[in-house]
Amino acid sequence: MHVLEGGGFEVEPALWCVLERGHGGLHHTPGQALPAGGGMPSVMVWLRWPDGDAFGPSRELLVLPHCPEQFLEGCDAAEACGLPEGHAGRHGWEFGPPVTSADLPPGWLL
Repeated sequence: MHVLEGGGFEVEPALWCVLERGHGGLHHTPGQALPAGGGMPSVMVWLRWPDGDAFGPSRELLVLPHCPEQFLEGCDAAEACGLPEGHAGRHGWEFGPPVTSADLPPGWLL
C-alpha cells in the first residue's frame, strides 16, 4: 500500500536503519520517494529516530536532501549514494547486505 499518492515505495511492515552498523547519531530509513512534477524536484521522505526510541515520540518523518556523493562520478554508470546528506558511516555503494552461499551462483556456472 502506498501512503502518498504517486510514491515509489510500498510501506514496510518493519523498521530498520539503512546506515552502516555501529554508526553514531540518528537512525534513518526511507519512508517514501516522490517523483518530480509541477516544477518540483523528486524528494525522499525519511523516517529517523534516536537509538532506543524507534516507536517513541522522538521519531520524525521528514524530507532530507540526497547525499551528493557518487561512485564513478562522470561515467555513464555513475551510482548515487542513496542516503541522506551528512549521513554517518560509509556511502550506500560501499556496503550492502551480507553475502551468503545462497547468493552465489552454482560452481558449474562459473
